[in-house]
Amino acid sequence: MANKRKINAQAKGHNGPIDFEVSIDNDQVTDLEIKQHSETPGIFNQVADKLRSDVLENQSFAIDAISGATVMSEAILESADQAVKKEGVQLPEKEKGQAREKEEVQTDVVVIGGGEAGLVAAARLLMAGKKVALLEKNGYLGGATILNGSNVTATDSKTAEKVFGENAKKDSPQKLAEDVSNESLHTNDENLTQMMTENIGDAIDFISEFADLNYGKAQTQTPEHSIDRQIELPSSSSYELVKKVAEAFTKKGGQIFLDARVEHILQDKEGKVTGVVAEGRKRTLTVHANAIILSTGGYGANLDMRGKESQGLNYYGPQTSTGDAFQFLAPLELQTKNIGWYKVYPHGVEVEPGIAKLTTYASKKATDMGAIYVNKEGHRIVDESDVYAKLRNAVLEQTDKMAFLLMDQRTWEEFYHLLVLHDFTEEEIQHYFANNGKKSPIFVHGSLKEVAQKAGIDAEQLQKTLNSYEKFAAQGKDEEFDRDPQFLHNYEGDEFYVVEQKDRFATTLGGFVTGADLNLRTKNGERVSNIWGAGEVIGGANGHDSMPSMMNTWSISSGYVAANNALLQLK
Repeated sequence: MANKRKINAQAKGHNGPIDFEVSIDNDQVTDLEIKQHSETPGIFNQVADKLRSDVLENQSFAIDAISGATVMSEAILESADQAVKKEGVQLPEKEKGQAREKEEVQTDVVVIGGGEAGLVAAARLLMAGKKVALLEKNGYLGGATILNGSNVTATDSKTAEKVFGENAKKDSPQKLAEDVSNESLHTNDENLTQMMTENIGDAIDFISEFADLNYGKAQTQTPEHSIDRQIELPSSSSYELVKKVAEAFTKKGGQIFLDARVEHILQDKEGKVTGVVAEGRKRTLTVHANAIILSTGGYGANLDMRGKESQGLNYYGPQTSTGDAFQFLAPLELQTKNIGWYKVYPHGVEVEPGIAKLTTYASKKATDMGAIYVNKEGHRIVDESDVYAKLRNAVLEQTDKMAFLLMDQRTWEEFYHLLVLHDFTEEEIQHYFANNGKKSPIFVHGSLKEVAQKAGIDAEQLQKTLNSYEKFAAQGKDEEFDRDPQFLHNYEGDEFYVVEQKDRFATTLGGFVTGADLNLRTKNGERVSNIWGAGEVIGGANGHDSMPSMMNTWSISSGYVAANNALLQLK
């Protein structure tokens, strides 16, 4: 038997199979290489890199899973162990009874949460010469950010001047604030909105220089914004920001502690918070600090924090968004508001009870090609090419808060291609069709009558609706919803596809109360002098509904401002 060999293995991931290869040389693991997967790249890439380094260091698959990705990482380790054993390779078993480590750190500022807001705050503090420790409860960075695109606004920045030229001067913080207020129907906290819009320019310029981020014009300038101001990174993914900022932060001397879930706060005799205690799989970490930046994210995955207003909405955010800060800061009796507000989008299917996958790219393509939205009664419900908020509201008004996207064969082929490109596997789509509409997610095909019966749609009315729509398409005028004629297209052939459409959310819009200084407030209205909030954990800047690009705008600007305010106190 050759000393060197490559052993193929497969593990079951959340979104489908994970194919990988283990390289062995003289009963030593020399590599663990992922060949194919369908997982969220921003999370999976970090998990796979950490697993590989841990396996090579320990020369064993009997190692700890990665916090925040336990099921996936355990599946890879178990499959790898079985595959090498089958080939006659025996690696060391896990040592039992390992002592739990205790570590203490003294720092100027502790940043809790390694998403976008936390990373920006940590970077700003570090560049001002402060000693900074960033704590992240997961075994990877990014939080909810790595599920987002990288699109953000660039109002009043040097970056905007580079991207938009003279047109950048047409924008202003006041104009952006007006757009935010109008989109949210004036439910926003004007002080926080003003703070956000007046600081996003400096914040974008800072983080771009810090991590060598090369923003360009976003491919889509959405109609919710009154002027072109949206920018994005070359990869279109926020994982690029997370990766580059983290690398620059550690290279410049910042400390990052992964697998460090904050469980308790430390307080002196006067009640001032002086640090935190974080627990990990192998370590208890005590951090003493003069200031704290709270950037722990939202609470969408915490069912106990979600009220009846979330019923009928499917969640597609990370299962790690559990609102931890609302528990470990309970001794401070902090003020919160709008806990029942969520950023709701259309374009989703329910893949597990209460859990969604987004179909945004596919659904948008389908409606561009002329597909229509219908309800169980067989009626069209909306101008399918309107802004997302109109689609979202129309779906929420339907029976079971569900609508259906009706497509012909040519449209389905494009729809299918984009599903597979974005988070779906061919196998799971086949499985959905095999259910024949008997359970969610509803994916059915056949004649118009057949798809109506399988999906539970009134077949007679659906035929009438399609006939009317075909007439509108032929004449180039939508008499029902006044849809833009460029999106009116006749259906081709007699094979139809129906896919459910349910509203979904990942982002929570409520949270702790602060002033424009971002200091947390107690229920008595008192300012907590040395704790600042940033990102999703603070509610109000975007009101009950945020425009596209505005959650990233809030994260980056609030992280930057929280750090600046902490610096004023630390001088």
